[in-house]
Amino acid sequence: MNVINESQRAAARVAGIAFLFTDATATFAQFYVRPTLIVQNNAAQTAANVMASEWLFRLGIAIQLTMIAGLLVLTAALYVVLSPIGPGLALLGALWRLTENAVLAVGTLTSLNVLGLLSGAASALTFIVLPNLANFAQPWCYAPLLIFELGTALWLLIRGLPQLYESGLEAS
Repeated sequence: MNVINESQRAAARVAGIAFLFTDATATFAQFYVRPTLIVQNNAAQTAANVMASEWLFRLGIAIQLTMIAGLLVLTAALYVVLSPIGPGLALLGALWRLTENAVLAVGTLTSLNVLGLLSGAASALTFIVLPNLANFAQPWCYAPLLIFELGTALWLLIRGLPQLYESGLEAS
């Protein structure tokens, strides 16, 4: 008999929250956004709907991407809950969920192509929801990345790796 540990209890709470979050976001995306915009077997009307409600389409993409992030959290939490009970099945379930999430992510990211084709929009998540922010944010949005990379480069050049790592590499 397996004893439930505290990490499993915490993961179960996280899984419960993640289930509620992903169900709410999926419901909004699938039962409000899609039916409002997509007309089956009529690409021209769908394109017209997307352009007429571009902000809703953008919000749908952002919600879908945050839902996928929630699904990844859910997958990890379920793995922690189930792995002591059946490690092989827990791993198989996690791999299937990750595969499902990858397919869902690719499908969602293709919506960015639609947005780009119809409106010439940028692809960053913030710019999807707030397209006018791109005019202000470019090129300033790259400043944190530049600071991080320059800082890391200088640290590696000046500090290098500690002696401990060098001796560990020689021993192996």
